[in-house]
Amino acid sequence: MKIEKQNLENHEVQLDVTIEKEEFAPYMTKAAKKIAGSQRIPGFRPGKAPANVIRNMFGEMAIAQEAFDMFLEDKYGSILEQAEVEPGAMGSLKSIDDILPEPKFTLTVPLKANVDLGDYREIREEYTEEPVTEDEIQQALKDLKQPYASQEPYDGEIDDDALVYVMIKGELDEPMEEGGTTELVKEMPYQFIVGSDNDEGTAWPYPKYTQCLKGHKEGDVVTSEYTYPDNSPIESLKGHKATYTTTIQSVKKMMLPENDNEFAQNFGKNTFDDLMEEIKKNLSESKKRAEENKYIEAVVKKMTDGATVEYSAAELKNEINERVDELKHNLQDRGIGFDAWLKMKKTEEDKFIEEEIKPVAEEQLKRKLVLSEFAKTEKIDLNFEEYQKKYNELVAYMQYQLDGAKNKHEREHMLSHIREDALNETYMSAVFGRLMGIAKGENPQIESHDHVHEQAEEAAKAAAVAAAEIEAEKDTSKAEDKE
Repeated sequence: MKIEKQNLENHEVQLDVTIEKEEFAPYMTKAAKKIAGSQRIPGFRPGKAPANVIRNMFGEMAIAQEAFDMFLEDKYGSILEQAEVEPGAMGSLKSIDDILPEPKFTLTVPLKANVDLGDYREIREEYTEEPVTEDEIQQALKDLKQPYASQEPYDGEIDDDALVYVMIKGELDEPMEEGGTTELVKEMPYQFIVGSDNDEGTAWPYPKYTQCLKGHKEGDVVTSEYTYPDNSPIESLKGHKATYTTTIQSVKKMMLPENDNEFAQNFGKNTFDDLMEEIKKNLSESKKRAEENKYIEAVVKKMTDGATVEYSAAELKNEINERVDELKHNLQDRGIGFDAWLKMKKTEEDKFIEEEIKPVAEEQLKRKLVLSEFAKTEKIDLNFEEYQKKYNELVAYMQYQLDGAKNKHEREHMLSHIREDALNETYMSAVFGRLMGIAKGENPQIESHDHVHEQAEEAAKAAAVAAAEIEAEKDTSKAEDKE
């Protein structure tokens, strides 16, 4: 086999391959036998017709084409190895110049991405931890109290924490699709707790809507307008202006429980002070995670911006396809077809992918490649103890679903996913931990680990053993119940 290699643009390589007749001959024999076994040939049992009969019936070229397919499937990896090519994606057959007597063809192969991290160890980012404020503590306490609150009729002006029963309807300034209606919300009853709709991801009909009700009373009709921004979680409403008409039917005052031990016992705490300590602890941990995530994002962006990354169009296409498939899946969960969604956005699929999906896919691909190279350069190892801890946490969290598994096979399938999630989370935690250490100026040393993969396999095996032990305990428990 002779191979000529030529570098192309877009991080690809062209391979011009010639197969010598002697190397191709065994595949001609295999191809003839395959054709003989798949066709009815008068006078011969299936697969027993001699090669000359097959050639006379189907022609030398038909056998050669089948042989070529078999050869390429069998030898594709060897071709790349001989040409010293590290592929980034599956190659494609550009042309077949000859098949007989010696096949000559051309492959185009996307190359594995190249990543130069630059002076990534010089990256610095200031890290600050914001303390939990008294307002945040009181808001968290209020959120806990609301489900236990009593309601009393109220005829005064609406203020924060009031429970308001309304009839609400919404109209758009223009239809979301051609020929559609401007009716956004058909008049319907609803109830709101004033001041509890600040979260941009969950607030309905829009963030801080209930502020327009303050100062009004039962019987008032309130009109409010809102233009949904480009970062709105409701994709189909982005850029649309809506007018909401709200008729206030009744108002009730929320009477929250007292700050006493009786209330604390609803949450398994003996005293109110114990409950407050738990609230502060949870808020502090939550805030720390949020600050760390924000910090990591900033550092990863600096590292990605400072890196030089070369990748093929095929790798980018794979990333784009992943993003599109993810979007389609999310839309399907909401009962919306992709084509209908594109119509709502007043765009075509190719334009949408080029203008909105492709830039995100490029950023995501570069980020993944940079993080992968960083982990490789820093020789990030899997911490077995942390993995085991994470695995046990996930098993405990999923225990209800595990107990509800229909059979042992389904249970093992779930445990397999848990093991994979535990491995990924533990490993990425180590990657981000090292990155934070560098950005804070702690200058963590790169340690030499010769058994990274062995340790990962050891962790996976240990998890499998733990899963088997859980199964054994479950079977024993069932046997004892029968007795």
